[in-house]
Amino acid sequence: MPRNLVVLVLAFSLSLQLVPQAATSTTSVATAPAGLHAFLLRADEPTATSYPRTPLFAWNPVRTPSGHYQFELATSSAFDDASIVFKDTKVQIPAETVARQLPWMTGSPYALWAHVRWISAGGILATPWSAPLGFNLRWADADVPHQLPAPEGLVRWAPIEGATSYEVLYPDLVPVISFQTTTNVADEREFFTFHSNLGIGTIHWRVRAIRDVSGVTQATNGLPAVSYGPWSPVFSTVNPAHAIGKLTPSAVVSDVWGKAGGTNPAHQLTPGFAWIPTKDVVTQGVDPGSPLYRVYIFTDNHCVNRIFTGSVVGSPAFAPRLIGGPMALPADVTTLTEAQDAPPYLTGAGSEGSAFDPTGARIVSGETPGSQVGTLKAKTGATVVNLWSGRYYWTVVPVAAEPPFVSKAAAAAAATTPVTVSAATTGGALTYRDLAVPQDSCEAGSAMTFRTVSRPVVTSAGRPFVSGVSPSGRSVAGASSKPSVYSTPIVAWEPALGATRYQVEISRTLYPWHPAHRIRTPSTSVTLPLSRTDAGTWYYRVRGIDEALPTGAQRMTWSRPVRIAITGDRFTVVG
Repeated sequence: MPRNLVVLVLAFSLSLQLVPQAATSTTSVATAPAGLHAFLLRADEPTATSYPRTPLFAWNPVRTPSGHYQFELATSSAFDDASIVFKDTKVQIPAETVARQLPWMTGSPYALWAHVRWISAGGILATPWSAPLGFNLRWADADVPHQLPAPEGLVRWAPIEGATSYEVLYPDLVPVISFQTTTNVADEREFFTFHSNLGIGTIHWRVRAIRDVSGVTQATNGLPAVSYGPWSPVFSTVNPAHAIGKLTPSAVVSDVWGKAGGTNPAHQLTPGFAWIPTKDVVTQGVDPGSPLYRVYIFTDNHCVNRIFTGSVVGSPAFAPRLIGGPMALPADVTTLTEAQDAPPYLTGAGSEGSAFDPTGARIVSGETPGSQVGTLKAKTGATVVNLWSGRYYWTVVPVAAEPPFVSKAAAAAAATTPVTVSAATTGGALTYRDLAVPQDSCEAGSAMTFRTVSRPVVTSAGRPFVSGVSPSGRSVAGASSKPSVYSTPIVAWEPALGATRYQVEISRTLYPWHPAHRIRTPSTSVTLPLSRTDAGTWYYRVRGIDEALPTGAQRMTWSRPVRIAITGDRFTVVG
């Protein structure tokens, strides 16, 4: 073959390889990215196989210049289309943050798999996919709920990292029910209300943590939006016999325990309330079988500005519920008589019916019947439960079940001979009435104060949870208390109690603070939008968003600002 013809054939062959092709004709070159690993806070963490929340990922860079990476997360090491739960086809650095909280999942040996590959700028060349990285998402062994001490009428457990709510189960109820709460305490209202003698004794219960990941883009293969942790063992709470006395607040308890006349620690979670119970209140011949109570919360010590109205309970304690709110109280005398037989018990998720204060004004519980509990209704119509950071005052008042009043004259007129008719025999509709004005109770000394706070997000432990890209393209962890990275910092933080989302702000100056970027994420990590061209000093801060608070008041406390330097091309490696 003539030499010029050989050159022509070779040129034609090369041109075929260099023409951009569809993804199916991408040519595999070089070796797959190596060193793929997962971490929670910093890139230099020891490797693990299980994580309590969605981790971050990093790998060794491919030496070929330009191009980008493709990252996939799946429920199968085969990475077939049906198993993909997350993918990013335009990863610019050898690291990936997944802005999604995935369900707790465990497999044999792993439930989730990740892999990555490099793609050239034109899409012609690609490395093979890396070896699959397998891991599980599960609660830490120490995070299975365990029981904490609580006042009479309450159950309490240690808060779980990453939990946004809890489900509580009372297996002794007939029928068995469960309910949800955003705090780590629940009342035993079902066992006491109209059955005070039954509430005194041993009550069994279980609890499990819930992570709400709704409101974010659903996983590609439809993984559920809400994930649950394991049920705790069956716990036993023993209630002593009532110490009857003057109705007086005695304790406020959540992640901390405040006692009347004692310490007043700040609560990170909405608390439960306990009091000294009173004797039965008998009204017009109707004996409800146990005393009834209602809790009120105020912002002032005269108890005028009310912000929360509790439900009627017969227990000597109350804790607000997210789902499974007020009990369906008996609506007439006949039903009341039946309710005093046990079992069955009254259960939540009902309606209190007609309830009034001493002035005759209608009372509506903050716990929405059959649905969600709330302190105030947001403009969207959604209910909310938690309290803003601040100081509050609360009291408890007695409540009576009242039948329609029937006078002796009316009864005599309806009979052929004069008789005395008891209101309890009329079968008429019942109303529930407060027997005291909350303001009077507070001013008489029957009130207790408590504080709620939102703790700042933890963004460092000795040194900030910062990783970034080095000049070689490798993901490295910040090496000092004032980290410096070449480009593209990745920041992480520990979950905050009560937070369902997080907000990150970046500023060029510490004071005055002028946000250059704002990021909102359900995850506990984020890649800051700073490249090597943004060389200089930056500051970032993080705060939780509590969606159980009213709209406009959901923002929690900012973390302390963290200083971070982007060195760009002036980067020097510190040994």
